Amino acid sequence: MNVIGESLTVLTSSDPTKAGKSGQVVLETAQTLLIDTGKKVVRVEKSGSAFLISRSKKVVTGSDIEGRLQDRWGRRR
Repeated sequence: MNVIGESLTVLTSSDPTKAGKSGQVVLETAQTLLIDTGKKVVRVEKSGSAFLISRSKKVVTGSDIEGRLQDRWGRRR
């Protein structure tokens, strides 16, 4: 699942100050998501977090999207 460009809300986080933040995912690393809230860009750890994807109304956990995007998709030849 590619979350870059998706609007989402942080439902839970290991850092309680990140819970409730909403915005668009601008970058994904193996362990974090960078979310542009409109006021600032917030880095949220995937581990221990759950996210609500606005468009699909789907809840994903950090473990669902852990690792690098290209590793989750697999290598194509």
